[in-house]
Amino acid sequence: MKRLSGWTSNKYIICAVHVLFWILLLLFPYFSGPDNPIYFEHMKYRMIFNHSFVIILFYFNAYYLFPFIYRKKGWLIYIITLAGTVALLMYSSALLQQYLMPFHEFPEHSRNIPFDRPHRPGGGALPFPIYIFIIGISFSYRLITDNTIEEKKRKEQETETLKTELNFLRSQISPHFMFNVLNTLVALARKKSDLMEPSLIQLSTLMRYVLYESNHSRIPLSREVEYLRNYIDLQALRFGDDLNLEMEISENLDGFEIEPMLLIPFVENAFKHGMVNSEEASLVIRIHIDPVASMLFFKVENHIAPMSNSKDPHSGIGLKNVSRRLQLLYENKYTLNTRIQHNIFTTNLIIELR
Repeated sequence: MKRLSGWTSNKYIICAVHVLFWILLLLFPYFSGPDNPIYFEHMKYRMIFNHSFVIILFYFNAYYLFPFIYRKKGWLIYIITLAGTVALLMYSSALLQQYLMPFHEFPEHSRNIPFDRPHRPGGGALPFPIYIFIIGISFSYRLITDNTIEEKKRKEQETETLKTELNFLRSQISPHFMFNVLNTLVALARKKSDLMEPSLIQLSTLMRYVLYESNHSRIPLSREVEYLRNYIDLQALRFGDDLNLEMEISENLDGFEIEPMLLIPFVENAFKHGMVNSEEASLVIRIHIDPVASMLFFKVENHIAPMSNSKDPHSGIGLKNVSRRLQLLYENKYTLNTRIQHNIFTTNLIIELR
């Protein structure tokens, strides 16, 4: 379907189709094969001449009558103008034929003649139903063309709107990330921990990723996973032995790409809400790749505090952000499920990466 859509929107292909169609129409008298050779010899040039008037009617209706009369003045004025145009073309065709191609003697015994007898006034002109048929084709052509253009404009506007929204969502990533990481550094500062300096070094590594990678539409999956590891290492400096972490990551990540910072919000959320009670705190992170199906399986599982302890009115911004980005970037190519059971929050994300 995409290939067909590309062909129908290619102006060179459309032009070639028009030219081919009219060439076939003009040469139709030669292709049809005459039932009456004598009649055909007298009429073949007249038939080509009349068909040329049909071409004039087609484009005059498509590019003038339809947009300027039908669209702006309505059906009634359009039909009246169209009828006058057809009458003028038929009269002009007959008049020019009499002047340019006068009839010679035509055998009276000829039969199977598809046009009027040439000795009659206006003889040799195309039947009126042919004009009606061409008008219908011309009207349909212009209607389909206009609808195609409008649909293209609508899709372009929709694409620009989605790009604007996606850029806005990406612009929210850095502030949200900094807010969460600074909370970690504040906790270390309060403890006057010796880990403050390595934490700042780790933070600089993360900031380089945020500044230089998050603006790309796609990055290698291995880079995103490396970023996740660095973030987890930073959090490990804060929680130390209190962090009960289980992490499984597929080794073969080469050849796959992903939207930058798409996975980190789930891990951030797990640390933010899962390390409240260090005695029960545990975190499970699993990243697996199905190389055949190009599918990413991502799972995050963490303990959460009782609902009564929830006190941050701005929590969940990162998850809302990433959910919307998934809708924009991987529509119909992802599955996101979350559930809470026995104070354990589980996130399962499946993405088709191809």
